[in-house]
Amino acid sequence: MRMKSLIVKIVFALLGVGLLAGMTGALAFTYFNLDLPKIDKLQDYKPNLASQIISKDGVILAELGLEKREIVEMKDVPQRVIDAFLSAEDDKFFEHKGVDYWGLSRAMFANFKAGRVVQGGSTITQQVAKSLLLSSERSITRKLKDFILAQRIEEKLTKKEILYLYLNQVYLGGGYYGVKAAARGYYNKELKDVTVAEAAMLAGLLVAPGKYSPYVNSHAAKMRQGYVLERMHKLKKISDADYKAAVAEKTVYRLREDELKAGYFTEWVRQKVVDVVGEKSFLVDGFKIKTTLDWELQKVAEEQIQRGIKEIDKRQGYKGPFAHIGSDEFVTFEKKSRINLFKDKSSYFTLNEHNDKVYEFHFDEKAYDEMEEEQNRLSVTSGDENFVPGVNAKDNLPNVLKENVQYEAVVTKIDDVARVVYVSLGGASGIIPFDYFKWAHKRSINENTAYYQEVTKPSTILRVGDLVHVQMVKKSVGVAEYLTKEGTAALSKSKSAALIRAQKYILCRLDQVAEVQGAIFSMDAKTGDILSYVGGSNYNHSKFNRVVQAKRQPGSAFKPILFAAALEHGYNPTTIIMDTPEAMPGFDSASSWKPKNYDGDYKGPVTMRVSLEQSRNIPTIKIADKVGVGTILKFAERIGFNAKLENNLSIALGTFGVSPRDMVTTFAVFANGGRYVVPHGIVSVVDRDGKKYIINEVEKDMKIPAGVEEEATNEALAGNPFTRSLAGKQVYDPRLSYVMTQLLKGVVTSGTGGAARAVGTNVAGKTGTTNDYIDAWFVGYTSNVVAAVWTGFDDNKTLGYGETGGRAPVNMWTEYMKATVRKYGDEPFEVPAGITQAWVDKQTGRKVAPNSPGAILESFAEAPDTPVEEGTGTAQKTRPLGDDEYFENQ
Repeated sequence: MRMKSLIVKIVFALLGVGLLAGMTGALAFTYFNLDLPKIDKLQDYKPNLASQIISKDGVILAELGLEKREIVEMKDVPQRVIDAFLSAEDDKFFEHKGVDYWGLSRAMFANFKAGRVVQGGSTITQQVAKSLLLSSERSITRKLKDFILAQRIEEKLTKKEILYLYLNQVYLGGGYYGVKAAARGYYNKELKDVTVAEAAMLAGLLVAPGKYSPYVNSHAAKMRQGYVLERMHKLKKISDADYKAAVAEKTVYRLREDELKAGYFTEWVRQKVVDVVGEKSFLVDGFKIKTTLDWELQKVAEEQIQRGIKEIDKRQGYKGPFAHIGSDEFVTFEKKSRINLFKDKSSYFTLNEHNDKVYEFHFDEKAYDEMEEEQNRLSVTSGDENFVPGVNAKDNLPNVLKENVQYEAVVTKIDDVARVVYVSLGGASGIIPFDYFKWAHKRSINENTAYYQEVTKPSTILRVGDLVHVQMVKKSVGVAEYLTKEGTAALSKSKSAALIRAQKYILCRLDQVAEVQGAIFSMDAKTGDILSYVGGSNYNHSKFNRVVQAKRQPGSAFKPILFAAALEHGYNPTTIIMDTPEAMPGFDSASSWKPKNYDGDYKGPVTMRVSLEQSRNIPTIKIADKVGVGTILKFAERIGFNAKLENNLSIALGTFGVSPRDMVTTFAVFANGGRYVVPHGIVSVVDRDGKKYIINEVEKDMKIPAGVEEEATNEALAGNPFTRSLAGKQVYDPRLSYVMTQLLKGVVTSGTGGAARAVGTNVAGKTGTTNDYIDAWFVGYTSNVVAAVWTGFDDNKTLGYGETGGRAPVNMWTEYMKATVRKYGDEPFEVPAGITQAWVDKQTGRKVAPNSPGAILESFAEAPDTPVEEGTGTAQKTRPLGDDEYFENQ
């Protein structure tokens, strides 16, 4: 009886404990249930999407966002990808209801046995709950919420819908979210083209993307991939043959490149869009921003900036080697250089049998050492201590190098007699002959020094062990054809002459990192579409945008604006102006100043055309004085010339600041028949939902001519025959625009911009050089494209003697515009109604017979005659600058 009573008590006690536990569990469930997020938002899945800035030719210039993700629909996900992820993470996915209790128990046992976490028990549904609805904290509370939410999700969504969320949400390392972005990021492939082995690698990343990344830990990545393939095979998702093929497959991994293209432009676009949509929205709402930038032309523009500033920099002299190493460091330096050269050239890597990374162009140390031994034996065989072996025939390094790309090299030998410098580029022998280092005089940037002595002995600038920058000119040359007369004589006496002549070397030119800066800006003359935008030599090194932020003196590049104003006030191409030294009005009645021409010479009477073509300063100042500074200021404001102009005659020679963008905008007025166009680079901005946004691209500092947007008529212009019909965007008379274009064509055909003739016959433009050669410009156009090139130092120091706009800038402009002509053509400028033509003597402006010496066919705008003679006009007596240096500009 007592035993029975004891048993009953024990049963009731256990029932009490169970009831208490059940009540506690129910209360906990109710508590957590109340604190859980709503499932509904999963049905309106909107993950973070990066925004894309796209060129007019479809190239992605930048992809910017918190997460790199591309949404993929389930119908577009290959079954092998689904199988890989389910095998790795949740093989019972289609069987459980959100929680796999058996899998959880198995994971707990495995972790207990290992003494650490080796398996996870969370299902894919639980991972979706954690990723999209909960935080990533590790706690019992969050785990309980996982359990409850996972079951709710299974009740609300189908398995297919859950998988869709999962495969688009998962983080797979490298900044990639979702399987589609990861496939493109790791393999440069569309998801549909991913192999079984590649799918297994992606699935293996999920548990710890950093630990199993093939970029970070290739050994761990390969082992994890093997685990996923084993799971797929065991679960019969792949056949024996598929498994063996996948294990043996050599996966190709894309090497990530700098994905930001046209840095100055893309950052400008980003800022404009962010001003409207906000920084956070831009980073998460997947905006597609189509732009006007022509990527094909942009590449040409960037190349020309690099080439042009190097030319200027070399004329300034050699800065010297950037470092020096001892002979005992040669081997280490050469091997390290070779590894880096191969790596930089490679676009992908694979894993070898030891799971080590093997780049597309890889360094085989054993083969390299064997080549070195061969070269050493060759040196011994020559019996000549001055003999330098050429490139080994088995060496593929020369094939990795590109022309006009800067590389590091070490000086291995200097021959003063032959005037040759021998260098090693990653262990491959190169030569720098006299013609490729003679520029390297001592660095001196001086506006007064016109000539520097060429370097004759290389030993005066370099020594063995110096680390220098070089560019490859040719992959393989013999040294004999580059020797001096003395070097050839010495070679003929050498006992190893035949062996030396048989050697092949990499032909190099001595190079250095340029300090000069430059900018190119171009746009469609008729629409204002921005085509190219280069705000400096290297966006990664300097974010300062010289296209819009740099306000530099234009020098003579301003003269066309002044001459255009003069055409409205009685001047024409044949008007005679005296190019003679004479005092101009000074600061007061007792003072005066005498401006000078760039060359210090005076031509006497010159026509307006000749004055502009030869960029004569004194005639320009006299025109400004006759027309009146006030009149010129009003004209500049009317046509939208965006610069702060002082109310004195110094403006005649461009002594104020203006940006390349604003120079192009104004020259476009002449190119398109007197119409003002606002430069713009954004075609459309659309968010992930298809909503369109209007972006205001007009800079805060820009001066849009009054009435342009409203097409309003300016009543104040009614009194002048050339301005009375102007309204809205028509800010300058079409006839005068044509005359200005003909004058600027003369600058190219007969004046300071002669190098631009190489572009074609329908080219107009103007050089600009400021005092002491601080700024150099060329601004010009065809009937379709307007472009400006500027070069200078950011700190306003001189570029050096002779660095005019007619030198480096016009050459850069010419090469760039050749590319625009190939793409957009260069049709003749349209002749508007009201243009007459006559044969005149170019020097005197008088009418002559067509076959007369010096005769040209000149264009005139029909209008009532308003003759302008010396000593008359509408000169506004203003206070000019008194320093003669303003008037030494070109």
